[in-house]
Amino acid sequence: MAMTRRAKLIVIALIAAAGVAAQPTILGSQVDQCRPTFTDAMAAQGLLWVANGASSPGVDWITLEAEDAAPGQGIDPALPAWLALPTFPESALERRVGTIALGWPVRWSFCQWVATDTEHFFPPMAENEEPCASLRRAMREWGSSADGAAVQSWTSILGVLVCWLTIAAPMALVVLARRQSDGKSGNAA
Repeated sequence: MAMTRRAKLIVIALIAAAGVAAQPTILGSQVDQCRPTFTDAMAAQGLLWVANGASSPGVDWITLEAEDAAPGQGIDPALPAWLALPTFPESALERRVGTIALGWPVRWSFCQWVATDTEHFFPPMAENEEPCASLRRAMREWGSSADGAAVQSWTSILGVLVCWLTIAAPMALVVLARRQSDGKSGNAA
């Protein structure tokens, strides 16, 4: 007995959902292909930040460490849109932020570590960082902190939807196109 078009579309929706749900595991297994992407100075929130970045398939890592006051309050256009900078208390001895973003074709799952004193070793200080080692550690410690640094993780619902549609749409189009061509061919079914 052949599946109905509705049943096929439901199966496709479930397969796409499983594909999105499996992305953290699949992309996390690829972190050995990491490569450093940049080291630069950037201005954001009135501060000059030293920034390091690394990337592996479907995963990006950025570490920022505040150095000095910088003119202006804007965000440097070189920073990705998904990077949310926290506000730091005036009393903070350190201002370090490490953010990892995961997802394909867009980043949809994020985790960020914030260090405000010298007792927090992750995210590392910019001058001591090996970005690929930090990316691997961030994947291992997603949502937790070994030394008490503040950790926050979040998900972009719009990003999840884009990923789901990227997986589901081609398969659904094939099912819908096949159904229309079957009707036009004159086959009696």
